[in-house]
Amino acid sequence: MPIATLLVRAVVEYPYEPSDPSSATHMARVANSSFVEELLLSLILDTGNRLFSLNLRLLLAILPYAPLILTPKVPLMAIVLGRAISWRDRPFIDYTSTARDGVTQTQAPEASLSWDVANSAAEMDIEMPDHLKPRRIAQLYIIAMYGAWPSNVIAFVRDPVSYIRGKNVNPMYAVDWDRVWSPGVLATRMEPLIRDFRLHPSLVVFTSTAELADSKRWERIDAAEFIARSQALSNSDQQATSHIGLFDEDEQPPAYPEPTPNPIKLEKENELLRSEAKFTGRVRKQYLYHIGRLHRTSLRLNNDEAEIHSFVNRLKAQTSQIAELTSQLSQARTDASQAQQKHVKWQGQLREKVASFREEKATWQTEAARIRAELSDAHATVKAQREELAEVKNERFKLQNRLTEAEPKIRHLSDYETRMKQLTESQRLWDEDVQRCKEALQQAEASKARCHELEQMLRTSRQETVDRARAIDRPAPVSQGPPASQIANRDQLPDNRPSNDKASQDIGFYIKLLEDAEARNVKLERENLEVNGNVHDTSFIFADEDVQE
Repeated sequence: MPIATLLVRAVVEYPYEPSDPSSATHMARVANSSFVEELLLSLILDTGNRLFSLNLRLLLAILPYAPLILTPKVPLMAIVLGRAISWRDRPFIDYTSTARDGVTQTQAPEASLSWDVANSAAEMDIEMPDHLKPRRIAQLYIIAMYGAWPSNVIAFVRDPVSYIRGKNVNPMYAVDWDRVWSPGVLATRMEPLIRDFRLHPSLVVFTSTAELADSKRWERIDAAEFIARSQALSNSDQQATSHIGLFDEDEQPPAYPEPTPNPIKLEKENELLRSEAKFTGRVRKQYLYHIGRLHRTSLRLNNDEAEIHSFVNRLKAQTSQIAELTSQLSQARTDASQAQQKHVKWQGQLREKVASFREEKATWQTEAARIRAELSDAHATVKAQREELAEVKNERFKLQNRLTEAEPKIRHLSDYETRMKQLTESQRLWDEDVQRCKEALQQAEASKARCHELEQMLRTSRQETVDRARAIDRPAPVSQGPPASQIANRDQLPDNRPSNDKASQDIGFYIKLLEDAEARNVKLERENLEVNGNVHDTSFIFADEDVQE
């Protein structure tokens, strides 16, 4: 308890002005430290009744200045709310005590937290001031939580187990969450406490998750406005105002308890009362600052009302002006109607002209397309003709070169013609000689055949002569004469010999004649080849002249 008292004193004694930004206050810095986590664990796990009251008072002192910082810790603060609802009329007892009606039993902490529970037995037995008594401090905490996160408050008291599991809160107790609160008990206890509260807009707009995710609604809200809104939503002006607290609107001197003979208790009570007096002074400043802001808003509204009256007078003056302008407008509409008719007629004429222009344009475009096609064809033809002309020029150049080369031959053309006549005559003679050679060959063949025949006859004659000679050499009877055939053959021998000599002479003559013909034939063929070569060159020259012409 002394530590909580010192923290409360440190918070309230720090210099503060209502016009200061909430993020720059000492309370916001405390909320941004790790102390808040320890404070929430104490509110969840400890069973000291006076310690719970002081810690809850300290959390209420910090909450208006740092709602955005405390938003991630709303699920833990909801668990504290569940304990505060039960603790309001039923004080805490340890988990080692026997559960009974009229008390709130807190389960043992989770072993992994290593938390030493502060119980009521270690607390000093003193009378708490009215503003720190369970009913009052629990009601103030409900007002603060409902003013800041109403959707989460309603979701928690309706079904605390589902809410805690949905927010992924780590286990705080050694038992499951189902055994911490009985089903429906928090909703039953919460219902009479918020029965007179007004409907918070966030209940219509946000779910519990969306409410925690929306950080823009805290951008323009300071501590004074937070307290004023929370009080307005809780209808605190209709509730009893005999208790003084952080969220009270009427400032009354604190009700001091009856003096006790124990000086230590008196000192503790005095410390609590002084702290509460400082809280009250701070709240007074916040209310005055908020009242001043409301006064400025009222003055601005009065100025706006004066401007509205002035605006109404101007509207009346403008009404008559509007009536006059209406008549002028009617006349202007009549003139405009006439002008519109003229305009419609003029538009019709323009449409006709535009239609004719479009048709003419279409005709021009068609003609232009045709001309472009013809021009393209002409370009292609010119290109082809240029290519042909280039080829013709190239061929002409080649022919001119060949003509230049053949010019010396052309000069001797007459010589070639004479030579051709001579060669033609030689060819004719050659043909005659060839014909004679052919005839001589035929005669030679005939002579050869005749010679062969004569040779056969000669061999036969010789054989007969040999036979006859042999017959002569043999002795023959005198009485017998030679046969008649032998006498006939003997008579014919002188006639055959001259004929054989004549045939041999004819054969030699024809052979010589044949050799001469062959020699002349070879010579004429050689000359014929030369003449043919010259003739080809001359024909080439004539062909070049035809091409040039």
